[in-house]
Amino acid sequence: MILRVSAAFTKRFKCQLSHEGARVPQEKRLDSWSCHFIRVRRKPLVVVMNDATLYTLILPVTGVKGFPELWLKLLGRIGEVWTRHGVDFDSDNQEVILLSRTNRSLIGSMNDAALLIRIYDENAKDEQKELDLIEMETRSNQTPYKALKYEWPERLMAQALRDKIESE
Repeated sequence: MILRVSAAFTKRFKCQLSHEGARVPQEKRLDSWSCHFIRVRRKPLVVVMNDATLYTLILPVTGVKGFPELWLKLLGRIGEVWTRHGVDFDSDNQEVILLSRTNRSLIGSMNDAALLIRIYDENAKDEQKELDLIEMETRSNQTPYKALKYEWPERLMAQALRDKIESE
């Protein structure tokens, strides 16, 4: 699996890039994800976005000290998504390559997702509610993105995983 990580992510989780300075094309692969660390109301979160579909996961990382712990948490969440769509995901046999983010379109989409999270948090705050991360993920994955020709990430992920089943 390939994780494209932001500088804020590498700093927070004290992890090293696998190929420092390497410029590897960011292909639209189901096993390639972009990760960014943000804080919302002092709550640390990792926003994880699939490079092919822009499907977004939001992971609360309060108390998560290092990358190995986060990696296990992330594998579990990816496994949930794949299982929900009827695809097997072997979380025990995954290797990871950490690379820097280079695709400006994907970085922009990730920034859009982070902005949406902050906007939803402000709305929740105005209504004196806590931010519901499950609802946030659902809303993010039902938001059309220009980079996807205004398609929804949820639909694209479902289609990509159906295609994966059919090709096996």
